Amino acid sequence: MSFLLNKELKTIKQREHDYLAQKHQVDVSLDETKTKARHIMGNPETLAAIFTAGAFKGAKTDSPKSKRNQAVTSLIRTAVISFIQ
Repeated sequence: MSFLLNKELKTIKQREHDYLAQKHQVDVSLDETKTKARHIMGNPETLAAIFTAGAFKGAKTDSPKSKRNQAVTSLIRTAVISFIQ
């Protein structure tokens, strides 16, 4: 009986260790993804592409002034967030 109990306790400890290792890998991957996304969003080319896409979309809609304002606001917000971080 004691042998089976010790075997199960050892299995539980191994599974807990595996879980913590996987959780750590997920945290590391998430941090790397956030960093890469910040670097992409901070590039001037990306900011210009976002602005251009928004301006083009705004020019093609029925209410271009509001869409242009939304594109400019999006560009400014992205630039400010990139500089803050």
